[in-house]
Amino acid sequence: MSKGLETGKVMRRTVAATLPLDYYLYLPESGIKEQRVFVTIHGISRNAREHAEGFAVQAERYGAAIVAPLFPEDDFPRYQRLGNSVHEGRADSAFDRIMHDAAELIGCDPLPLRGFGFSGGGQFLHRYALFYPRRVERMVVGAPGWYTFPDPSQRYPLGLRSSKEWPRLRFNPVRFLSIPTVVLVGEEDDIRDEDLNKSRRIDAVQGLNRVERGRRWVHAMNALARAYQVPAQFRCEIIPNASHAYESYHAHPAFTERVFTHLFGVV
Repeated sequence: MSKGLETGKVMRRTVAATLPLDYYLYLPESGIKEQRVFVTIHGISRNAREHAEGFAVQAERYGAAIVAPLFPEDDFPRYQRLGNSVHEGRADSAFDRIMHDAAELIGCDPLPLRGFGFSGGGQFLHRYALFYPRRVERMVVGAPGWYTFPDPSQRYPLGLRSSKEWPRLRFNPVRFLSIPTVVLVGEEDDIRDEDLNKSRRIDAVQGLNRVERGRRWVHAMNALARAYQVPAQFRCEIIPNASHAYESYHAHPAFTERVFTHLFGVV
């Protein structure tokens, strides 16, 4: 670990690049145990610091460093889809730069990652895992507005078919299906709010709200796992009394513990 890093405090880091890349880092006072690094990805509110602060108690209990990337709207307006196209606004490339910087700084490689993404961050995370399944160990996806389904007839990001913006896509469904995945959705996150994608195609295939869409995506992934004869690794869990406000998830005492238990086991 680099000298001069403070423990028990959320720090902001900047990676020198064509576009400066920022992220938040938390190092537990208890020390990093068993090379544990927890990666958490914000939604469209871009509240990366809040993510780092909100999981600090679990980071101390589990002995895990926290890395929380920040995707500014001006630079990465479509970070949820990994970028605007294969050539432009690549949030996945920026993410990899941040992971590399964090690894050099703390002496622990976050990849293959054990990660959580909320809303738009959940979109980013499951698509990153589709593109790079060997870089993801386990993941928790929190209430995405919509998903990429394992449908080769639909163009990415709706399905797995190549498009003008994303040509020559190649996916490894067996490796992706082997990633243990939990979808967490709030019990009251069934409102068609202004941030929900209301495309007719998405409504028809995925459902009318985040609860329906999470359950349908998990069902589709488990069905695909059976077709490939891969043990089912996907499940959907409901967070009582939670709406789509990030704060309402953290207000539920078991939320942060569920995330860490799935990613690191029971401490």
